Amino acid sequence: MRKFKLYYDKDEEEAWLQSMCAKGWAFQKFFLGVYTFEPCEPGEYTYRIDLMANSFQEQEQYKAFMRETGVEPVAQWYRWCYLRRKASEGPFELYSDVDSMIAHYSRIRRFFTGALVLEAICLLTEINGLLTTGDPVFWFFTGLILAFVVVIASAVHKCGHKIRGLREG
Repeated sequence: MRKFKLYYDKDEEEAWLQSMCAKGWAFQKFFLGVYTFEPCEPGEYTYRIDLMANSFQEQEQYKAFMRETGVEPVAQWYRWCYLRRKASEGPFELYSDVDSMIAHYSRIRRFFTGALVLEAICLLTEINGLLTTGDPVFWFFTGLILAFVVVIASAVHKCGHKIRGLREG
């Protein structure tokens, strides 16, 4: 089975993968918003999503380490790694203490902040083209990029909110 969804919050995405597994659908792969599932025993797996390091070598080391600890890297999209472990093996948490969770969400916030800066530059370029030419094509792309900027800014804000919540206890 395939389903199309777009997520910018890894916690919401994890919860959705868990709910799909509870219904008997094991996540298999991801590409451009399309999730592929295959039948499984309901609740067979626990899923986690992690943002890996930027270098290919560090990503491969991370996935090898996960395999050694009994965790299966199911899919990867850019730096995002989708992991699962049999639920029968007990709780599966990647970050168990507050400091490591804060560091994790800080990495995610930096990742989205970089994307936000790039999209903001693209938005300014499109606005310049729109004001210079008045061409309707620029209206479309300005609106599209503005939507990306809003979504990514929301992801940055959510990460900041999660970090503040963790710090406040």
